[in-house]
Amino acid sequence: MRCVIDCFILIALFGTAANSEPVVLFDASNTRPMPDRLQISQPNYQQSLSLPDIPQNLDPLPVRSQALTPGLVQSRVIDRPGLDRPVFIVGYDELSLNWLRHNLEQLKRHRATGIVVNVENPDQLRQLRQAADGLAVNPVPGDKIARQLELTHYPVLISKNRIEQ
Repeated sequence: MRCVIDCFILIALFGTAANSEPVVLFDASNTRPMPDRLQISQPNYQQSLSLPDIPQNLDPLPVRSQALTPGLVQSRVIDRPGLDRPVFIVGYDELSLNWLRHNLEQLKRHRATGIVVNVENPDQLRQLRQAADGLAVNPVPGDKIARQLELTHYPVLISKNRIEQ
């Protein structure tokens, strides 16, 4: 079944009380009001909202993957026909940063998506994203990926036919 998302609503809950009112931060104008019996009160939309500072960094950090460490990877053939776009796995370490810089043009040519499996803080993630020069790079725990692909080391490029460093 194909799902289509025609609006994105981000709701922040303020306070710790169970009956705290949600505050809509973004509304794509497709939102329908809740039935009266479920609404606690009608907000006055004419008033401006005073919102608290929203953190710019919503990445789940730190990310640590026990099953993956920096090291050499032996190239091998795999069969992942559902993998439409190549994925590269890196961490915040010198080997990964050098590999990323060295392979950047190839990664861009294939529009690869990056997974960072070991990163401690937003500054390290920012440095990796800068080195990726516009490619998507997101922190994701890599232990499950390591088991599925029988990996122990990174950096690595994974395509539907091959794992290579």
